[in-house]
Amino acid sequence: MKTDFLISSPIFKTLVYANVYISFCAFAQVILTYYLFHVPFNYENNSYLIFIFLSTFLQYNVQRGYILNNQENQTDRSQWLLKHKKTMIYAIVLSLVAVLFLCNSLSWTSIIIMISAEVVSNLYYLPPVNLRQHGYIKAFLVSAIWIISCTLVPLIENNLLTLQSSWYLVSQFLFISVLCLLFDVKDIRKDYMIGINTYANKFGVNFTKYLCIVLQTFALVGYYFFYHQGIAIIGYLLFTFLVLAFIMQTTEKKHAFYYYVWIDGLLIAQSIVFFFFL
Repeated sequence: MKTDFLISSPIFKTLVYANVYISFCAFAQVILTYYLFHVPFNYENNSYLIFIFLSTFLQYNVQRGYILNNQENQTDRSQWLLKHKKTMIYAIVLSLVAVLFLCNSLSWTSIIIMISAEVVSNLYYLPPVNLRQHGYIKAFLVSAIWIISCTLVPLIENNLLTLQSSWYLVSQFLFISVLCLLFDVKDIRKDYMIGINTYANKFGVNFTKYLCIVLQTFALVGYYFFYHQGIAIIGYLLFTFLVLAFIMQTTEKKHAFYYYVWIDGLLIAQSIVFFFFL
């Protein structure tokens, strides 16, 4: 996909560099969970939508700020963050206050699960644990955190966690793992330079693509076991072809916006496709 017009757009730079776009992706994934499982849009569930948007914004920006303060980084994104540092700090503080308030709408079970996910999220980049160093599992670790936040907790909060719904959890875990593995292609040189072995820099980009194709195929199988009525399967097949198309287009030469906008954007595209086919 062409990204030149996105790279030069101040609006898209703000959405991507301030982690607003990825927060909308998380928001869309929760909406998808609500839609598939007929979750009512009441005060508690609407509060969780805001909670997941703000907590995603908070987590990604805190992580990005930590990396920015601890590494010499002259990327366009780092320069943008330095230029808007004061604004971002205000936004982070306000988000933290709002997230703490919105916790009142969650059960203690979900709060404990979310705190655990938050701890793992922080250990992902904080020393001495720095789970990101374990390159072979980091994609699956990030995927698990997304599944917990966007799917598992809403199901628990609405008493919808069943054997059938677990197939959807598996399907989504595999799909998001694919996206995370594609991001390893983006970071192939950086990971190699700092000594992180990933599938991309250890076994090559083509191997990573084949692995993604296998995982997305199994994601389709998992979705079939979750919901296999004709029109729904047609929709997921079309979406799978879309994912496969992006997998095949992915190279280490793509601009970072290809990943931040188009690859992450598949999280939103999935919600749109499911809306029309269910």
